[in-house]
Amino acid sequence: MSVKKLYFLPAGECFLDQSAVNRNLKPGKLVGMPVWSFLLETTDGPILLDTGMPDAFINNPDYYKGTKREGRVVPNMSEGDSIMNVLKRVGYLPEDIQMVISSHLHLDHSGGNGHFRNTPILIQRAEYDAAIGNDEYAPLECRLPDLQYQIIEGDHNLIPGVQIFFTPGHSPGHQSVLVTTETSGPVLLTIDVAYVRENFENGVPFLTYDPELAAKSIRRMQDLVQEVRPSAIFFGHDRDQANNWRTFPDFL
Repeated sequence: MSVKKLYFLPAGECFLDQSAVNRNLKPGKLVGMPVWSFLLETTDGPILLDTGMPDAFINNPDYYKGTKREGRVVPNMSEGDSIMNVLKRVGYLPEDIQMVISSHLHLDHSGGNGHFRNTPILIQRAEYDAAIGNDEYAPLECRLPDLQYQIIEGDHNLIPGVQIFFTPGHSPGHQSVLVTTETSGPVLLTIDVAYVRENFENGVPFLTYDPELAAKSIRRMQDLVQEVRPSAIFFGHDRDQANNWRTFPDFL
C-alpha cells in the first residue's frame, strides 16, 4: 500500500479571539481561522484526516450565543462546508472512506465524525478519555460515544506513507501526521501542534491544554523536520499559508 495523492480540502472557517492564536495579545478582536480536512488517496482506498465542523454550525454564527464562548468563537460555515459536500466535490461518499483519522476532538476537527458511523475512526486514548462524555469539551457531534473508534496510544505507523505522532499539549491526545506521497515525498501535517507558523517557528504561545506539553510537542516536530526534511510543513490554521496553498483539485 502507498499514498498516491494528498488533497487539502477547505471546510469553512471559524473566528477566534486573537488571544487564542497569540497569548501575548489582548482579548477582544476576532480573527478568521481556516478549517481543513485532508484526503489521502491510497492504493487500497481513501483515508480522511479530520472532518471539519458540525452541521449545527451551518449558517449559524450565533451557535455559542449565551454561552461562555460567546464573542470568542464564531463559526462561519455554509452548507458546502459540511464534510458530506466537501467529499462530494472530490467524488466520494462517506461509505467510500476506509478510515477516518481524528487529530483531536475539538469543534473544528471532528464535527463530521457522525457521518462515518460504520468507518473506523483512529484516535488517541488520551483524547478519547478526555472528550467522550465531557460536555465542556466540544459539541456532542464532535464526541459521539457510539462510533467505531480505533484507539491507539502513542506513535503509530498506520500504513506505508502514513506515520502518526502523539503530540499532546493543544489537547490531551492531539496527534500530527507525516504523509509520504508518490509525487511529493514527506509532507508534515502539524494540525494544531501549531495554529500558525509563528507558533511553530518563533515559540509564540497559543491556546493549549498544557503549555509545557505543547512546547515539547513543537520541539519534537521541529526535530522531525530536521530528520526527514519534508517537502512541505502545513500548520493548522495559518491564513497566510492557506491563501497561497494548493487545494483540490491540486494535490501533493
